[in-house]
Amino acid sequence: MYCVTIKDRKVANYENIYQILQLKVDSIFVIDYDALKNRYLNLKLYEELAKFFELTVMNYPETESDLMDTIINGASVVVVNNNLTFKRIARYLEFTQNIAMKYRYIDTCIYFAEKGGNMYLTDKEIMLPYTLAYNARGFPIKNSVQLQNFPPDLMD
Repeated sequence: MYCVTIKDRKVANYENIYQILQLKVDSIFVIDYDALKNRYLNLKLYEELAKFFELTVMNYPETESDLMDTIINGASVVVVNNNLTFKRIARYLEFTQNIAMKYRYIDTCIYFAEKGGNMYLTDKEIMLPYTLAYNARGFPIKNSVQLQNFPPDLMD
């Protein structure tokens, strides 16, 4: 799965949507740096990209509103950070099961799994039950989707 990066309110690693269409893929992994760094969700860009692709969006929503807005504007799966409170994780999973958590073997990932979360963004083997892993590094992981050109700084 190809990664599409959004920075400064535009797609940064492709010149335009037509260039992404030439990849002849049905789904893309969107990394919204504006959301990750500045809490600005590029909802209009998600909506535009969703006209052509199924989207997995990595924007680390901090509120239920952010999560709902991301899904309403085209995301099939939303990647959340692993620094959420247990209460927020439970509320997110009540709203949708289409959440992938950044994987670090800590209490929040364990709680996420206990509450039914079963997708992760990872750069290592997952030591919890899961059905799908977005693989950021390229080594073999069972039931994983390999991410092409994933920025290495985002897994640190």
